[in-house]
Amino acid sequence: MRNVKHHIILYVFEIIILCSGFIIILNSEFNFWTQFFILGVMLFFYTVIGLLRHTKDNDMHGKVVLEYISISAIIALLFLLVNISRI
Repeated sequence: MRNVKHHIILYVFEIIILCSGFIIILNSEFNFWTQFFILGVMLFFYTVIGLLRHTKDNDMHGKVVLEYISISAIIALLFLLVNISRI
């Protein structure tokens, strides 16, 4: 039961970070680089929380690390491509 409670806490923390970050980015008048920094912080926490979750379950593999880093890189790249005219 403790393991399920730990997962729920990590999921809630991750959802709060991602949702608040996206709300800040979408509703802000910040310049492009400030928004990109906020996105970078969000993706860093997404990766760290995901890796912590897998470490707690003894399910850490190179594929898992590569997956989290790849997803973060794809999201950052999409943000750059969508906002290319603002650079």
